[in-house]
Amino acid sequence: MITELGLLDRDLAQHHAAFGVPTADHQLGVAYPAVFVLDESGQVVGKRIRENYRAREGARKLLAEALNLVLGGAGLCRAAWGGRGAITAGAGSTGGVRGQATRLLSHVEVEAGWHIYGRPIPDGYTPLTVDVEAVPEVKVGAAEYPQTHPFRVEGLEEQFHVHEGTVEVRVPIAFNVPPGHGGIDLKIAVRYQACSDAECEPPAGQTLDLRLDEAAPA
Repeated sequence: MITELGLLDRDLAQHHAAFGVPTADHQLGVAYPAVFVLDESGQVVGKRIRENYRAREGARKLLAEALNLVLGGAGLCRAAWGGRGAITAGAGSTGGVRGQATRLLSHVEVEAGWHIYGRPIPDGYTPLTVDVEAVPEVKVGAAEYPQTHPFRVEGLEEQFHVHEGTVEVRVPIAFNVPPGHGGIDLKIAVRYQACSDAECEPPAGQTLDLRLDEAAPA
């Protein structure tokens, strides 16, 4: 179970001073959002407290991370690559509002018998990289990559780390748009190098266009 409460920052002036920000009168008495995750017996098993009362987690992001659920993305776009798999990108929210924190989900589906490189990686090879084009309307965080597993090629001294199967890369984003702004267009650049036990393809990349719609007024 997830319950959301407001934690009142009674030392707001001191809190803001730590960041070099003055306290405005309209900010006094404002509750800061806090989410508590409870198990079946009512015990608190997780706490998610944000330092900015304007910033809220999107519902799908909150459910997926707090309850360890696998939720598909919204506004999906898809691209094939070289016959070795496909890339799908989508948002962890069906619509965006100012201050909402969510994430972009990129799924790289790798053909059976093949793998793509991850990090760390020897010089001369290309790891999986997901980059989101910077736009003023969206704050983009660092991409979060899943675990790799070690891999060696007979006859080579290098130690590789690879991804296989379906690989999910998460990129945290936050919306910074006023109401009525409309949708936002993003470009997601995915770069990779696919190899099998016997051959390697040259480094390649795909750019996907993703449109995020503005959430309907509450």
